[in-house]
Amino acid sequence: MKQKSTLLLIGLFFFISHSFAQESLKIGHINYTEIVMKMPEMDSIRKILNKEAEEIENVYNELIEEHEKNVQKYEVEQESYSEFLKNTKQKELIEAAGKIQEFNQEAKQQLQKRNMELMQPVYSKLNDAITRVATRNNFTYILDLSSGSVVFHSANSQNINPLVLDELK
Repeated sequence: MKQKSTLLLIGLFFFISHSFAQESLKIGHINYTEIVMKMPEMDSIRKILNKEAEEIENVYNELIEEHEKNVQKYEVEQESYSEFLKNTKQKELIEAAGKIQEFNQEAKQQLQKRNMELMQPVYSKLNDAITRVATRNNFTYILDLSSGSVVFHSANSQNINPLVLDELK
């Protein structure tokens, strides 16, 4: 009998503590991507990245144009070349095409790196604002709906996008 009452008390204790823990849970949600796109820094970042991408594209187009001219010149003059010279010119054209491809790949990587470099302060600023809003409003968890990993959010979950946007001003 004493064991049953002890088990009953322990069960009651866990039930009560679990109930209190559930009541103190406060969940909010944001759309991280939406907020980032509304941040004023994004206009200048887009301009910088577009300018740099345009510069790279211009150089790439110049390289392609020059290579095409060299290919056309080779095609016209190849009949007059000795076998050795023909092979040498072909190797040069193949190497030039490889260098152009390499330039293109490196340029893409550099643009991605530059994008991350420019976006890092934006992400830090947004994360700090989310932390301040969540702390000030006693949120336990903030879910990001833009990531696609949240399959359900309750009507009790508060959208804090407006609070974070105000915090960023």
